[in-house]
Amino acid sequence: MRGATYRQNGKLHLQQKQDFPNPPPPRSTRSFPPTVLRPALARRCCPQVNLGMISTRFLLRERFRLPQSLPASLLPPCRPANPAATLHPYAPPWSCLARCNSTLASPNIATLLRESLPSSTQGPLPSGETLTVNGYVRTVRKQKRIAFAALGDGSSLQPVQVVLTPEQANGLSTGVAVAVTGQWKPSPGQGQCYELQAQSVRILGDNDAATYPIQKKYHTPEFLRSLPHLRSRLPFHSLLLRLRSQVTAQLTDYFSSHDFVQVHPPIITSSDCEGAGEVFIVSPETSPSHSTRAPGQPQGQNDSFFGTPKYLTVSGQLHLEALAQSVNKVWTLSPTFRAEKSDTPRHLSEFYMLETELAFIEDLGDVMDVVEGMLRAVASHLQASRLGQELLDVRARDPIEGVMTTTQATLAERWQGLVNRPWPRIAYSDAMKHLKGAVTHGKAHFEFLPDDKNGLQTEHERFLAEAVGQGGPIFITDYPRSIKPFYMAPSANSSSNAQTAPTVACFDLLVPELCELVGGSMREHRLPELLKSMEDHGLQRAFVSGSEAQASNGSLQWYLDLRRYGSVPHGGFGLGFDRLLCYLSGVANIRDVVSFPRCYESLPPNFSLTSNMIAGAFAGIAEHSVMYPIDLLKTRMQVVNPTPTAVYSGISNAMITISRAEGFRTLWRGLSSVVLGAGPAHAVYFASYEAVKHALGGNEGGKDEHHPVAAAASGAAATIASDALMNPFDGKSNPLVSALPFTALQFMAYESISKVMNPTGRYDPYTHCTAGGLAGGFAAGLTTPLDVIKTTLQTRGNAADPELRNVSGLWEAAKIIKRRNGYRGYFRGLKPRIITTMPSTAICWSAYEMAKAFFIARGETP
Repeated sequence: MRGATYRQNGKLHLQQKQDFPNPPPPRSTRSFPPTVLRPALARRCCPQVNLGMISTRFLLRERFRLPQSLPASLLPPCRPANPAATLHPYAPPWSCLARCNSTLASPNIATLLRESLPSSTQGPLPSGETLTVNGYVRTVRKQKRIAFAALGDGSSLQPVQVVLTPEQANGLSTGVAVAVTGQWKPSPGQGQCYELQAQSVRILGDNDAATYPIQKKYHTPEFLRSLPHLRSRLPFHSLLLRLRSQVTAQLTDYFSSHDFVQVHPPIITSSDCEGAGEVFIVSPETSPSHSTRAPGQPQGQNDSFFGTPKYLTVSGQLHLEALAQSVNKVWTLSPTFRAEKSDTPRHLSEFYMLETELAFIEDLGDVMDVVEGMLRAVASHLQASRLGQELLDVRARDPIEGVMTTTQATLAERWQGLVNRPWPRIAYSDAMKHLKGAVTHGKAHFEFLPDDKNGLQTEHERFLAEAVGQGGPIFITDYPRSIKPFYMAPSANSSSNAQTAPTVACFDLLVPELCELVGGSMREHRLPELLKSMEDHGLQRAFVSGSEAQASNGSLQWYLDLRRYGSVPHGGFGLGFDRLLCYLSGVANIRDVVSFPRCYESLPPNFSLTSNMIAGAFAGIAEHSVMYPIDLLKTRMQVVNPTPTAVYSGISNAMITISRAEGFRTLWRGLSSVVLGAGPAHAVYFASYEAVKHALGGNEGGKDEHHPVAAAASGAAATIASDALMNPFDGKSNPLVSALPFTALQFMAYESISKVMNPTGRYDPYTHCTAGGLAGGFAAGLTTPLDVIKTTLQTRGNAADPELRNVSGLWEAAKIIKRRNGYRGYFRGLKPRIITTMPSTAICWSAYEMAKAFFIARGETP
C-alpha cells in the first residue's frame, strides 16, 4: 500500500507512506475538500487525454505535495479497451493510447516527434506501436509502388512522414484533412527518425486542390493577409499562434509568482484616457423611425441606449487604477481600440494591450524594474524552449520573404540582449542632446529635426535604440509635461524654473527596429494637482453632455473620486502585446502576428469600377488638356513627305513656324473634341486595365507582389477596349500597330518602377509622377518605329506623293520608309516623342492616382 486516506472534519486527507523504493524526502501532508480536487482532476487528469494522467499527477505532486499514488476514488473513470489492463503509476504517457477508445487519445505531432527521441523524459516511444494521427496533408509524393505524405497539425514545424500504398494515397492532396492509423517505426530514409506506416487512411475533410488558394509555392504576406481564415494552417503562422499562447502563459506565471491579480476591465467605456479623441463610438443600430437623434446629428451622439456617449476602450488604465486600490497589484491582457488612421507595419485598430497598475509605490524605477524583469523572464523562457528553437530553425530552413526581417543569428542575439545586456535609463533631455549632437556632427540625418516640444519621432527612437542602447532596449524617462496625458505625476526632479519645461515621471521602453514597446508612468494621486493638470490639458470643468466626444471632468467624476477617498501613490505601464510578439519572432509586420488583423487600410487597386472610371476620365482630361499642343507638333514632325512649308528643325522651330503661318491658337484647335473624347476613352481604358489585371492575378499579394506580365497584358487589353472601340486608326491591317506594344510596355514599366520606388504602395505623388514619366519615356523610345509607321498610315490621305497616298498596309509602309530614309527613318521624331510622352504619362498617372487617393481618403466610393 503506497498511501492511505482518511476523513476528518469533512475533508479528505492524503498521507504519504515511505514503503516504495528510493523514497523522496518527507513532505508535508496537505488536505483539501474532494469537491475541489475532483473537478480539476476530471479536467486535467483524464487518462483519455494524451499526457493527461502523467502530467497531472506530476503537477499535483509538485503543487500540493501529494503522494506518488493518487487514490482511485479521486480519479475519473477510464474506459479501457481491455478491462483487465491496469495502468502503472509510472507508465509512459502513450500506454493509455492503446487502452482508451476515445478519439482524444490521438497524440499531436509535436508530442509524437518529441517522445520519439532517445532523450525523451519518458523514454523513447516503442517501435511498432499502433497509433492514430490526425492532421492536414502538406505534400504528397506518389511513386509506382509506394507513396509518401507529409502530415502536419500545427503543433510542430516538422511534419510526420506517412508511408502509403498508391491506393491509400488516392484522393490525397495539399490541404486534405485525414486520420491515419498505422505503426510507428524507424525510418530508413533521411530527414526523419521515425515514420508512420499507414494501415488505414480516413479522409475527414476533402479539399478542392484546383481552387485551394494556398498552394505549395511562395505567397506574399499581403496575399496571405487577404485569407486570414486559411493562412493559420501554414506551418509558420501556426508557429506564431503557439508563440502567442506560450508568451501569454509565461506572462501569467510571472505575474502570479509576483502576487499580481489578473482582472478584466470593461471594453465599453465612457472616457478617452489618452485624450487624443481617436475613439470608436459604440451605438446600437436603429431604424430612422426609432432614432432619437436630431436631424443632421451624427449617429452615436444622442443615443438613448446608454444615455451618455460610449466608446470602445483605448486603454484599461483608469479602471486598473480603481482596482489596484483594492488588491494592490493588478494586471490585464485585453483588447483595445484606436481609430487612428496609421497605415504602418506597427499599427492596428484593434490590438491587445498588457497593462499593470501597482499601488503603494513612489518611485518610477520600481515600475521599470517590473517591466525589465517581466521581459527578461519571457525572453529567457523562449530561449530555452522548443518553440524558440523552431523560430530559429525556420529561418535557416524556410525563410519567408517580407515576413521575417531578421536572420537566425540576429534573432538569437536579440533574445540574448533582452536576457543578459544592461538596459540603459536616460532622461528625455539627455536623449535630445544625443540626437542634436548626432545631427551637428553629421552622424545622423533626420527628416524631422529633434525638437524638445514635438517629442520623439520614430526615426529618433530608432537611432537612440541603436546608438545609445547598443542594439538593445533603452528606457527614456521624464518627458515634458506638455506632450504627455493629464494623469501623469510630475517628476521628482522636475524644476519650477520658468526657463525649464516641467517634466512628468514617465518612461518609454524603446527596442531596436520596433521602437516604442512599453509606456508607463507614476499617476497623479493628489486631487488638487490632478484637477489643475486636467485644466491645463484643456479638459472642461463643467459636466459635458452626451454630445461631447472628448473626456472631461464630468465624465471622469468616478476617476476623481479615487483621489477623494483614500488615494495612494501608484503607477503602472502598458505594453503592446502584438508588438512584443513581432519583436520576439522577428516578424516585420504586426498584421502577420495577429490572426484576424483589424486595421486602417486603403482600398484595393480595383476597389470600384465606377471609381476607376471616374479617376481614369479625370486623368485623360488632365493629360490631353496639357499635352495637346505638343502632341500636335510631334505628329506634324513625323510626316514622311511634308510640304516645303512644313519642314521643321525642332520643336521650338515648329511652334514658331506654325504660330506665324496659322496663328498661335492653331496649336489648340480641336482641343474641345479631344477632351470630350478623352474622358470616356480613359474611363474605359483604366477600368479595363484594373479589371483585367485583377482577373489575371495581377492584384494577388497587393502592394507586396509584382506581376509584370499581368500588367502588360491588362494594358494591352485596356488599349483594345478604349482606342479600338472609340478612336480607331485609319489602318486596315493593324489599327493598333503602336498602341498595343506601347501600352503593354508602359504599364509593365510603371508597375515595376513603382514597386522599386514605393514598396509600401501608399499614395505618393512624387513616385507616381516619376514612375509615370519614366515608364512613358521607356515605352515611347522602344515603340517609335511603330509610331512612325502608324503616322504614315494616318496621313496618307493628305500626302502629295502618289506612292504614299496609295500605300495599302503596314509592311508596305515600312518598306517605303526604309527605302527612302534607311533605318534612321524609323526613328524620325524619337526625341520629341520621348520628350512629349514623358510629361504626358506623368500627368496621366499622377492624375489617376490622385483621383483614387481622393476616394480612398473619403473612405467611400461613388
